[in-house]
Amino acid sequence: MHVRALTSEDLPAVLVLNRDHEEMLSPLDADQLATLVDISLASWVAEVDGAIVGFAICLGPGAAYASDNYRWFTERYDDFVYLDRIAVDSSARRAGVGGALYDALDALASERRVPALCEVNLVPRNDPSLAFHATRGFECVGELAHDGGKVVRMFARPHDR
Repeated sequence: MHVRALTSEDLPAVLVLNRDHEEMLSPLDADQLATLVDISLASWVAEVDGAIVGFAICLGPGAAYASDNYRWFTERYDDFVYLDRIAVDSSARRAGVGGALYDALDALASERRVPALCEVNLVPRNDPSLAFHATRGFECVGELAHDGGKVVRMFARPHDR
């Protein structure tokens, strides 16, 4: 497996992965995805044998991004690396893809000396992701309820952990 910077050529495959995980992420069309990548602090894909099997998109402070989750963090943290979305293809689950993408997040947060921030769904509940974040040292810093019944748990991890 190889993690590398996401390029414009990767956008169609990333869009498919996002669509496959919309329940846990949120819908994006091609233009929204391209804009999100453009405003991102960092975006990566994970490849296995040339096929994209995962992606992650991170934002820093000051991004022009209309997300309630992002806004929640910007109201509480001055500087950070926020993992807006991550997805791993079902064919590559339990193969270290998520861990490798989080390693890239960790390296970026450590290099910038800022906390890594993310959220995980409570409604609909994402127990595997909740367990994953606990093992990686993320701490709950709050919860946010959205219109429509979705609830997320907000997580932070200091850069020096």
